[in-house]
Amino acid sequence: MLTPALDEQATISEEIEDMREQMVSLGNQLGFMHPEVQHCSRQLDQLLLRYYEADKTDNRK
Repeated sequence: MLTPALDEQATISEEIEDMREQMVSLGNQLGFMHPEVQHCSRQLDQLLLRYYEADKTDNRK
């Protein structure tokens, strides 16, 4: 059974991969400086911060 932090990391990891794929797809269609692509990039940054925070929480145990 996964600890809550590892379960959260797995969920966030899937979200990160989905957001990365969306960002690359939009970037290829619209150009990587397009506002929609930049928005995806910021969302991806937030997901990565959540992932690393969950990792720190799990490593404290």
